Amino acid sequence: MTQIYIITGIIVLVCSLICYVFIRQTITKRNSEKKRLKRALDKRAKDLVQMLNSFPANFLPRDLQVFVYRCIIDSFEQLSKLDPSEPEYIEHFKSYTSNMESTMRAPKTMANVTFQSSTQINEIRQYLNYLSRFMQKWMQRGNINQKQYSHYKELLKKLITQLMVDNYTISAKQAIQIDKPKLAIHYFSLAKKALTKEELLTSKESRLVLVNEELKKLEYLVQQQESLSNNNQTTEEDNEDDKEWQKFEEDDDWKKKNIYD
Repeated sequence: MTQIYIITGIIVLVCSLICYVFIRQTITKRNSEKKRLKRALDKRAKDLVQMLNSFPANFLPRDLQVFVYRCIIDSFEQLSKLDPSEPEYIEHFKSYTSNMESTMRAPKTMANVTFQSSTQINEIRQYLNYLSRFMQKWMQRGNINQKQYSHYKELLKKLITQLMVDNYTISAKQAIQIDKPKLAIHYFSLAKKALTKEELLTSKESRLVLVNEELKKLEYLVQQQESLSNNNQTTEEDNEDDKEWQKFEEDDDWKKKNIYD
């Protein structure tokens, strides 16, 4: 009987050790997964907050602002559940929830923000691309439906077109500064094309008026320069003809002189 007890005890001990190791591995794996998820959520929250703060005031339409706030709030909500001991997650959750509610109550209007730097435009464009990818992920996860996704994408498309127009305008002004009006006409023409396509004319009509005015000025300037250049060329050709005729007359006088001699 003693041997049976010993063997049974050994079996129980081995089983206990196996269970302990298994439970320990499971706990370690869960903790590791929890830390990984927390790092990912932390990074997502910081990226979204940085993106939101990088946009000029009233640049994003109200619907897009609300969407970004929802993403930020969702990140901090998950973080607060993963780590309840961290009070800042709850504070951020409440703060951005309040900001989102204020934005939802605000009028659905958007200021006409114009950028003056290609560097700033490139930075904003990168954030918009990031936002576009984030929207796609949320749609795939079922956080937003296809109709909402299409609406957000249309708003993003208009913002990207606005950035294109600003970039073309900056390039046109730089061309004017280095006295290249034809190049400036090229960039203003691209800006006009961007404004008139995709039904942006109504919302950007005043901007289109300014672009058309600049085009008229530059086209008139180029016409004047070409006219002046043609006049100068004609004058030079006339001078060349006068020189040839004068030379001919001199040669003719030489022949007459020989005859008389």
